[in-house]
Amino acid sequence: MTDTTDQITDYYQLLGIEPDADQQTIKGAYLSKIKTWHPDKNPGRAEEAEEKTKILNQAYQILKDPEQRKNYDRMLRYTKGKDFNEYINDEAIKAKIDKAYPALKTALKSVRVLYALFRDAVKENYKLHPSSVAMIGGGLLYFILPADLIPDFIPVVGYLDDLAILTTIMSSLKKEINDYLAWQDTANQGHSQDSFQD
Repeated sequence: MTDTTDQITDYYQLLGIEPDADQQTIKGAYLSKIKTWHPDKNPGRAEEAEEKTKILNQAYQILKDPEQRKNYDRMLRYTKGKDFNEYINDEAIKAKIDKAYPALKTALKSVRVLYALFRDAVKENYKLHPSSVAMIGGGLLYFILPADLIPDFIPVVGYLDDLAILTTIMSSLKKEINDYLAWQDTANQGHSQDSFQD
């Protein structure tokens, strides 16, 4: 895994603002960065500008929404400094999913999709921007490790807490996830999730 995908992207740092910034400050910082990286202002770096714009849009989408921002903040605090390589693997994901209550099995399909996308991106089977890979890695890390805000030994509630974090990621990366699922179908890449069939 490359250094750029080893840890979650700090959207506050990306926008050049403090973590306790109000909505007006977040919006102002976002608009300023978007203007700077607009593809029309960067004709010699169009591809880089497009990628930066995409990540800035993801950051703003999460930080402008109070619930998504709260989930992101929890994930950022909890995963800071942790190397994804150390924790995220087939066995860890499968073990966590296997422990879930039957009522949550359907909801956990999103975990399988995110992990398949993460794994294919890390193995360079599928192209995904490093900050998106890192965002998914942060969510999966929060999901796997037991010391999150609401422990999983509290029936159902602990898993719902984990899924709230993952839902924020699914919402933020909706286009990327849909593109990946279409790629999977086209390329007949069903083996990406074989390990997790119920």
